Order: sequence, then C-alpha cells, then structure tokens
Amino acid sequence: MGLISRHSIDAVVEANDIVEVVSSYVMLDKKSALNHFGLCPFHEEKTPSFSVSPGKQIFYCFGCQKGGNVIKFIQEIEHLSYPEAIRFLAERAGVAIEETEDDEWKERYSKRQKAYEALNEAAGFYYQSLESDPGREARDYLARRGVDRRLYRRYGLGYAPSKGDSLYRHLRAKGIPDEAMLDAGLILPSQRQDDSYYDFFRHRVMFPIIDTAGRVLAFGGRAMVNKGPKYINTSETLVYHKGRHLFGMPQAAKSESHAFLLVEGYMDVLALARAGITSAVAPLGTALTAYQAKLIGRYKEAVSILMDSDRAGTEAALRAGERLDEAGIRSRYILLKGAKDPDDYLQLFGRERLLAALDETYDRTGYRLALLKQQTEDSIGVPKRDYRDKALDLLAQEPDSTRRELYGGHLAKELHISRRAVTEEIERRRNLLQKEEGTASGQEEVRLVKGVKAKDPSMPTVLELTLLVMLANNNRLVDLGPNLQKELPEGYALNDEVRELLMSDALLSGITESDFNGTFAKGIAAQSIRDAGDGILTAASLHTIVDNILVHDEKEDEPGKNQENDNDPDRVHSAIQQQFHAIEESRLSPEAERRVYQQKLSEQRLVNWRREASRLNEMARELELEGQDEDAGEYYARAATLTTAAFAYRMMLRGEERL
Repeated sequence: MGLISRHSIDAVVEANDIVEVVSSYVMLDKKSALNHFGLCPFHEEKTPSFSVSPGKQIFYCFGCQKGGNVIKFIQEIEHLSYPEAIRFLAERAGVAIEETEDDEWKERYSKRQKAYEALNEAAGFYYQSLESDPGREARDYLARRGVDRRLYRRYGLGYAPSKGDSLYRHLRAKGIPDEAMLDAGLILPSQRQDDSYYDFFRHRVMFPIIDTAGRVLAFGGRAMVNKGPKYINTSETLVYHKGRHLFGMPQAAKSESHAFLLVEGYMDVLALARAGITSAVAPLGTALTAYQAKLIGRYKEAVSILMDSDRAGTEAALRAGERLDEAGIRSRYILLKGAKDPDDYLQLFGRERLLAALDETYDRTGYRLALLKQQTEDSIGVPKRDYRDKALDLLAQEPDSTRRELYGGHLAKELHISRRAVTEEIERRRNLLQKEEGTASGQEEVRLVKGVKAKDPSMPTVLELTLLVMLANNNRLVDLGPNLQKELPEGYALNDEVRELLMSDALLSGITESDFNGTFAKGIAAQSIRDAGDGILTAASLHTIVDNILVHDEKEDEPGKNQENDNDPDRVHSAIQQQFHAIEESRLSPEAERRVYQQKLSEQRLVNWRREASRLNEMARELELEGQDEDAGEYYARAATLTTAAFAYRMMLRGEERL
C-alpha cells in the first residue's frame, strides 16, 4: 500500500465539514459569531471549552490544548493512525483514495499543478494588460462603472487583449505547455490550422475566480461593447467545477461582517466594495448550489440575499433562500427600490442611501409581500382588489401563525380595512388550501370529469346528471316534486324568512331548469325537461341534447379564439352511460324509483341553498374587505337565513325518511 496522495488528503478534508463530523460525537452549541462550543470529548469538564471553527475548519480545546483539523479529530476520537483516519473520512464522504505509487494519479496530479501554474500566469498577464496602454479602454470602462485602481487591484481584475493569441504567446514564452493551457480552459485549438491555438478570452474585462487558498481557478470575461454575449466564463476544467465556488470569496472570508451578502454578479460585488462592504459574494452564472451554500456556512452563520429586482432575480433569490435554509444558514432578503441591482442603486442614489437600504431586510414572506406591492405599483391599471387578493393568498400559505397575524395586521392598516376581517379571510383561505382534493361535503358536489378546471361551474354534478338520467328512464317523473309534509321541525326557533322558504310552493314543485347550475348543465336540463314533459326523452335523445349544446357553445365562441373546451363530450357521454347502467342494475320497483327520484330532487335543492349561501358569504367577505361593513352585514344575514333553512330542510327530510 503506497502513500496517500496530497490531492486525496485535500479532497477528504474538503468533503468532510468539521462541524458535521464533530457534531456526530459532541453536542455543539453556538456561543459566538464564528465558533461552536461544547464539552470536550478528550477530558472531563463541566464548562464547555471545546471550540470548533467552521471558517478555519479546525478544533481546539482550551482545557486540554488538543487541536487540529478534521483528520486530527478522527485520529483522537477513534484512536486511529493518520492514514486510517484519512481512509475513515474518505469512506464517510464517498471519496476515492489515490496513492502516490499510482502512475495514473501522478499524471493527474502533475496536470493539475501545471494547470494551476497556467492560470496563475494568466491572471498576472491579464492584470498587466489592464495596466498597459492597450488596456486603456478597459480602464475607462471600469472608471465609468466606478471601479478605480485600488478596487480592481484588490479583486485582481484584468484585461484580455483583442489580439487572438496574445495570452497564448505569453504563456508559451513562460514555458507553459499547450496541454496545460487547454486543461485550464485558457485556449482553444484552431479550426483552420493544425497545432495552432487562440485565446478563449479576447477584448474583455477579466474577473479571476480565486479560492480561499489563493489559487486562481477560472475566469469570467465581461464585454465592453454590446456585441456578442455580455459574459463568458471558463467551462469545467481539471481544477474548476461550476457550482462549487463564489466570486469574491477570499475577500468576503476576511471581512468582519457577521453575515455575507449574496448578490447576482461580479459588478454587484464590486459596487458593494465601492461602498465599503467587502462581505459580498456571487454565484458564477448559476443558481446557488447546495455546495456553495455549504461553503458559505463554513464562514458565516447568516446571509442577506440581494439579487436583481427583475423577475429572474427575485426567483433566484427565493431559490437561494431555500438552499441556505436547507444548509442550516439563516437567510434574509433585501429589495432595492428604484434600481435593478446594487451597481445601479449606487450610481443613482449614492453610498448613504445604499447602506440604509441594506439595513432593511425581510424574511421570506415579507420579501414576497414587498415584491407583490412593488410589482403592483410598477404596473398600470392593476386594481387594488387584485393586490389585496394576491396578498391574502400569499399570507394563507405562511405556516407560522404569528407571521400571518403580524403581516395581516400590516395589510389591514395599509388597505384601511378591518384587521379582524383580514385575519378571518386569511384563515379561511388557509383552510381551503389545506383541504384534501375531493373532500368537499356531499358527493353531489364532486364534478363528473376529473381534470376539468375547478373554476368551471358549468359541468353537471353527479347529482344533476342522476336526475336527468332518471327522467330519461321514466318521463312521468318530470312533474313529481319532493314528498315532503309541510311540517316544520319542532324544537327550533325559526324566523319569518326561514319559515317562508320552508313553506313555499316552489319547494314541492316538479323539477325545473333553475334546479341546475352552470350554463352547460342548465342547457341540458332545459331541453331534457321539455322533452320529458312531451314524453319523448330517451337515453339516446339525452346524448343528442348534450352534443347539440356543445356544438352551439362552440359556435358562440369568439371568432379566431383558440380555447380548450373543458366540456369533453366523450367524458360526458361516458358518465351518462354509467348512470344508466347503475339504474338498470339496481332493478328498482316503480314505487322505489319514485322515492329515490324525490330524494335526489330534495337533495339537489338543498345543495342549491348551500351553494347560494356560500356565494353570499363570499360577496359579504368581499364587501367587508372593501370596508363596506353595512352592506356586508346584509349579505351575511341572507346567507345565514339560507343556511338555517337548509339545516331545517334536512331535518324535515330525515323526518320524512323515518315514516
């Protein structure tokens, strides 16, 4: 067994976060901004003196003075030798061990080192080019963006000359082999001439990607004119892997800020540095990855997310917040008003206002509400009601009751409406969200065709279709009303409006078109009831009525309007046929058929009362949210009357059923 390669050791240390490893042996509590503390596992103590630094990836006990990196910890805690500890951690993280006697590893190691050398020389070349006469255009560009010499030196910026092989010739003169330049992603082979190469980056401001060990890994190049892509970045190489690094990380890691600022791009990092903030980092052309979130967590315990204010930026901010939450890092959001990004904001409003804006942070729900408000203010002709409804829906999704109440109060104050009304509406919408699909009370409310949009009220329900199929099966049922004695339930205090509803002749009449809901269902019912009255409604003619109404609806559509018809005729016909089969298989006697029909008709009218009560309550809530409390009260009262009548009607039906 040979010696474990240096590369493998580095990979093992990188793959095993010391806080995660130590936490599996020691209960750690966060006691400071930078370190975790717990009781030392190597000596007896009552007061925690064992410290773990996520940023430095080391441990140290102030009591027994033991300390070191993650390998040293495993050596001590598991009583293993150095190679055994490395293999232990490699197995834990799924890292393959390479040994120095492996010729293949030696070759890879040599290639990596040469690639690092090429990248380091390239960074120096780009910087010198920026400082030279050919770099004047790049310096002028940076100056217009507010980036002075002090700042571009701090971040190692450079300039890639416009001549196609400037870097290539420079590196060749330094003794860097072509293969190393290719491995580093610095050059590309020419398609015109064999054994000829040209620079990957040309006539661009260059941003080096540097890790916290100070190694140059890759570059990003920014065009200075609106020609071609604005940014191009180094592709995957031997030493650079997308999604594993952050621009500005070496500078941010040294900052004294308690939190990182996560921004969108290179210029945002520089804009904040211009304002004196060096704790900003940026993903490199990708959404924040789990690896990048974990990398941040090694240095800071909190992040303020400041992405561009356009739709893509705000969506990226919300996704980044999810990644950080998953990594156990506290995240807050910043929304700059009046500018797209930190660079624009600094140019428009200056340093003091930028610093003040950075202090105003939101939690996730607050950020989404602020975005909603800003989008509403920026749009023309958006009704106030739309903003209110979207805000209520958003708050209904908030799992924390305290936040719902807090933001609900803010919304009520902002819109000058009752806080109680807002709170109740949020909880009502939340309850609707939590209801499982298909659990609406009463099977009669379930739509026949699964997949039909929930907002479509025209599809006949199971109960409505049952009534029509029973009519087609026996036309004489058309004049038959519910078999209900006009005796009100005893023991209930019913007001005059409720009594009037329960004693009305309409309640005992035969079926009518008004017993159905939605244009499609009403259309089928109207023709079917007429045909049943004439004694000509059959199963076949019911299918024909459905087809005729669907054809008529299609002709009524706006010319040229391409819309999907939710009333799928095949599914409707299939549902009708299923009901006919169900009736045939039940083999009801004529008397039983009459009783079932009367019961179904009674249930349908009961459903309609409940539906109307629900509609009135919805209108009342709408009026209440608009501050029209008096009108809302009238609608609530009418809804209460129908609800009470429906309850009493149900009691009357049950009494009839017991006879």
